[in-house]
Amino acid sequence: MKNIKQINHKLVASDRRRRVLAIVGDTQVGLWVVRSMARNGLEVHAITNTIHGQSAHSRYSASSWLLDNNPSKPGFADEILELAEQLDVGSIMPVSEGFHNTLISLRDRLDAANIHLFSPSRENFDKATDKDYVHQLCLNLGIPVAKGMRLDELMIKGPEKALKYPLVLRTRKQNVAGGKVPVKAAYARDLEELLSWHRQFENFTDNVLVQEYHPGAEEHVQILMHDGEMFMTGDYIGEHHMPLAGGVTVQRISCHHQPVIDDTVKLLQALNWQGIAGVQFHYDPETGKYIFLEINPRFSGGLPTVVMAGFEASFNLWQSHFEPEKMRKNDYRIGLRTRILGGDANWFLGQLRRDELPPGQKHLGKTKAAMTLIWHCGPWTKDDSFLLTDPKPFFVDFKQMLKKLGARGHEIVN
Repeated sequence: MKNIKQINHKLVASDRRRRVLAIVGDTQVGLWVVRSMARNGLEVHAITNTIHGQSAHSRYSASSWLLDNNPSKPGFADEILELAEQLDVGSIMPVSEGFHNTLISLRDRLDAANIHLFSPSRENFDKATDKDYVHQLCLNLGIPVAKGMRLDELMIKGPEKALKYPLVLRTRKQNVAGGKVPVKAAYARDLEELLSWHRQFENFTDNVLVQEYHPGAEEHVQILMHDGEMFMTGDYIGEHHMPLAGGVTVQRISCHHQPVIDDTVKLLQALNWQGIAGVQFHYDPETGKYIFLEINPRFSGGLPTVVMAGFEASFNLWQSHFEPEKMRKNDYRIGLRTRILGGDANWFLGQLRRDELPPGQKHLGKTKAAMTLIWHCGPWTKDDSFLLTDPKPFFVDFKQMLKKLGARGHEIVN
C-alpha cells in the first residue's frame, strides 16, 4: 500500500471508535462521505483510487492511501486488514458496490479484529442488487413498478406484443462476472431496435431486465434505516445526466415527495434493511405518478446534494452503530441545486452533439443549452466539490475535468 497523505495528528481521535477507514474512490461522493464524518468530529482515513482522489486533498481527511490490490485480487483481504489494524480504526465504510461485495465476505475476519463494517448483510445485499427479485417484491407490496421481464423470457413470449414500446433494458444482477449491459440503460423504441440489442446481449439474455419505459425524471431517495424504522431521508431529482440517455446525475435539485418516501420505507422494511441505501424511482412531475427502478446498497451519486441540504448521511450512519442515543435529525432544505461542473460541461457538449436522449425528450437549442450552463455558474447553484473551508479538492477535480472534457460518459462512483 502507498501512503499519499501523511497522517495529520491534529485530526487524530483518542477514542478508537471514532476512527474510520473510508474507502471512497476519487470523486465527490466519497469526498462528502469524508466531510460529513470529519466535520462532526471523527478521524477519517481515506482510500482513493489514484493520487487525484478528491478526498486525498481534503483538509478533512486524516490521511490517504492507495491499495496495491483491488477487491478482485486475492491479496486484497490481507492488505485491507493490515491497514485497518495499522491505523487502529474501529470501522470501515465503503462507498462502491464492488468493495461492499468483497468486504461482506470478510465480515467474520473484521469482527474478529473488532472492526465494524458498514455494509448490509450478505442476504440483503444479494436481494437488493437482484432487480428481478426486487421487481417481484414491489408487485407483492403494491409499489408501482414498470411491467417487464427478462430478455430471454420476452423473446420466448414474443417481443412483438408482450410489452408496450418504448422499452428500457438494464442489467438484472450487477454483481456477477460478465453479462452486464454496457450502459446504465438501453432503449428500444420499436421491435427493430430491440432485436438489435438482443444480438448484442444474446450471450447473457437471462441477466437483462426489459421494462416498459415510464416518462418523467429520475428521483433518488438516500435513506438511513435504523432498528427497522426510517431515521432520515434526503431525496432529489436528477435534472441533467451524462450520458444524456441515462447516466450519472450531473445536476440535481433536492425535493420531497411523501408517497415516494412511504414506498421506499415499505420496501426496505420488507427487506429488514439496516443502514444506508439509495432507492431510485421515475417520477412524472406533471401527474405525480412514479414507478420504482432499483435499490443501490450504498451512498447515492447525489450525496453532495443530500449533505448540503441537511442530511449528514455518513455521520448518521456511523452514529447508528456507535452512538445511536445521540442521533438527531436536521431540517432538509428543499430546492437546493448542486452540480458537477465537469459533468455539466459534458452535458452541454452532449446537447450540442445531439447525443441520444431517453424516449420522448427533446434536445435544447444551442443558445438555451449555453445559457443554462452559464446560469448555473451563479451562487444559487452549489458545486459538488467546492467548499470555502476546503477548496483544494475542487481545484484538483478541475484539472481532471479539463482532461475529461468532451467525454461521453462521466463516472461518479469509482
